[in-house]
Amino acid sequence: MQHWLDKLTDLAAIPGDEHMVKQALETVTETSGFGGYAYLNIQPSHSSAVSNYHPEWQAEYFRRKFNKLDPVIKRALTLKHAFVWSGEWDRPRLSRDEQSFFSLAADFGVRSGITIPVRIAHGALAVLTLASSKEAIDFDREIDPVAAAAAVAQLHTRIQLSELTPSAEEPLRLDLKGDTYLRWIANGKTMEEVADLEGVKYNSVRVKIEHARKQFNVHTVAHLTATAIRKKLI
Repeated sequence: MQHWLDKLTDLAAIPGDEHMVKQALETVTETSGFGGYAYLNIQPSHSSAVSNYHPEWQAEYFRRKFNKLDPVIKRALTLKHAFVWSGEWDRPRLSRDEQSFFSLAADFGVRSGITIPVRIAHGALAVLTLASSKEAIDFDREIDPVAAAAAVAQLHTRIQLSELTPSAEEPLRLDLKGDTYLRWIANGKTMEEVADLEGVKYNSVRVKIEHARKQFNVHTVAHLTATAIRKKLI
C-alpha cells in the first residue's frame, strides 16, 4: 500500500500538461491493481470530477444527482479520512435507493475501492477514489491516514495548477441577479457601474459576484466571466 501512496505522491512532481497528468493517474491506478480512478472536487454548491470511469456512468452520475446519494461520498464527508469500501459489504445497512445506486455502479465495473478525502479551501473537499470491479479489496496492512491525506492533498494541488478539464460535473447555474450583473460586467461595466444601472448598492453586486466566483471555483472576475461565456450561461 505504501508503494502506491509513494507513486501517487510522485504525481505532484510530474512535468507536462493535462494529458500527462491524467495518463500518470491511469498508470498508477492500473499498476496498483485497480480498475479506475475518480477525483472529485466537492464545493459547497458545485461538484466536478476528473475520472477515467466509463463516460456513460460519469454522465449519469451527475445527471441523476447521484453525488447527493452516493454512500461513499456521504462517508467521506463524515469521516474525512481514508477508508476501504464495498457495495456488497455495505448492502445490509443501505437504503433501497443506495442499493440501486451500487447495483448500477457495478454494471460499470465499480464495486469496491479505497477513498481518500481531504479538506481544501473554502469549506470544500477533494476526494480521490480508486475503484475495483471485485466485490471486495483486501490490503495486507492498514492504510496510513496521514500519508494518504498528504498524497491526495499534493495531487489536488497539481490538478488545480494544471487546470485539468473536468470529465464530468454538476451543471453550473447563475441565479437571476448573478446572471444580470455578470452580463453587464461581460459588456465592460465595472461593479460600481452595474450597481448604478441596477439601482442597488455596490456591496450587493460585489457579494453576488463573489458568491458566483466561489461557486465556479475560479480566482478572478475575468475568469468567472470567461467561464460563464464558455459554458453559454450569459
